[in-house]
Amino acid sequence: MICLSASAIMILMEDGSKKQFDPEELQNKLTTSCRSVGMKDFWLAEDMTNAVESALHYQAERGTIFTENEISLFVEKMLEQSGYKEVSVKFRMLGKPEDEEKLFSRETVSKFLKTNLNFNDEESLFTAKKVLMACSSLGIKNPPANLILELARYYKSTTPVTQKIVPTRRVGAQLSTLILQRKEILPLLSDKTNELMDCGIVDVSGVSTLFPSIKIDLKFEALSRFYSLEGILTELAFFPCFDIAAAAINEIIPVVKNKLIDHKEILQEIPVFLRFSDMYPFCRKFFGVAFPEGESFCKELASAFTETLKYPVQLKGLKVI
Repeated sequence: MICLSASAIMILMEDGSKKQFDPEELQNKLTTSCRSVGMKDFWLAEDMTNAVESALHYQAERGTIFTENEISLFVEKMLEQSGYKEVSVKFRMLGKPEDEEKLFSRETVSKFLKTNLNFNDEESLFTAKKVLMACSSLGIKNPPANLILELARYYKSTTPVTQKIVPTRRVGAQLSTLILQRKEILPLLSDKTNELMDCGIVDVSGVSTLFPSIKIDLKFEALSRFYSLEGILTELAFFPCFDIAAAAINEIIPVVKNKLIDHKEILQEIPVFLRFSDMYPFCRKFFGVAFPEGESFCKELASAFTETLKYPVQLKGLKVI
């Protein structure tokens, strides 16, 4: 089963206009933020994007629309609570530059905090006063916007403001907790499946509370090396290679679900994501496919593989529409 695009979620811009929430744009920003601090785990960006999209869907169904700033602040908070403070800082830096002009009176700072941190009138005026006093004691006459926000967040922690975005129950208070670690899964798998993992053909990630899901990675180029394939292939020549990879995935899914048996509230709705992380370069090399015209061929090849599986999966790493 291929995952279809979700219904549109509208967000509010600073000028009062609305635009459609773009999960791919958010995921790209998160991926860039992760790479900038040396993280190579692509699942974090995907998990975070899925969690935000899930929370926005939950609120949209109840008639609530959020601003772009509110969503960015929500993402920053989730990253910090998940233990990725450095990623949060980089994500914040990727945002649109804030207006740093005339932020020096209590009134202008108060208005700035109301816009960016969702303070009410009383909270914004109280915090603005404390921020300006701190800047004065530090000898900073022209504080940049990011310093004002950091100081405000610090003072906010002593008198917290209720977070407006309410995530679904999947996003718990301890976002960084792993329900199931990868190292717990591997001993439960057959020697054959572990061999395929050692060859880089398939892999599975641990399950976290951030966005509980079974995440499996499949690399066709590694599969082609396993069979010593070379040159341009035909689909009929490659299809028989599906069997061992499909068998491994068919083994992984029930093993992980069985380990999650004590988490029935999660297990009932946990999605299975299959990522073809090297699909495009593989098709270019072994099928002579050119892009972007060849994108449909990649989707057909992915669909053909998923049809060999016993369990429904949602695709990752392909622009499936």
